[in-house]
Amino acid sequence: MGVARTAPGTALWPCGRLLCARLRPASGRSFFRFRSGTGVFAEGHIELPATSGASLGVSTMAEDIQAKIKNYQTAPFDSRFPNQNQTRNCWQNYLDFHRCEKAMTAKGGDVSVCEWYRRVYKSLCPISWVSTWDDRRAEGTFPGKI
Repeated sequence: MGVARTAPGTALWPCGRLLCARLRPASGRSFFRFRSGTGVFAEGHIELPATSGASLGVSTMAEDIQAKIKNYQTAPFDSRFPNQNQTRNCWQNYLDFHRCEKAMTAKGGDVSVCEWYRRVYKSLCPISWVSTWDDRRAEGTFPGKI
């Protein structure tokens, strides 16, 4: 009995907690030996639909990655910070985001206009710095003027 293999470039799609694929048995037969999610080997005949995952309304992992890459945006050049060291740029955008958020909340405006600053500081700043600054803001010991 052959072991089922996926062909190179086979589209995978989620089905439950597993990934499903159109399989082709190594021996040319339509009988497969497979391991279940619990690790138990089983044998059986697997019938999968002839349509691809994309036509079923489920996107493939590669399509999701391509969409993320296409829509990815990072911090643009800021002429106030022309040097390679972007520490001050990170700090300034963190302050600007929280100042903008505070001002828009006080006016009753839409806070979503401040998202540009958030995207920039999330792109530039290390996560540990941001979490430390957030903790200090919560404690009331943050050194910046917001």
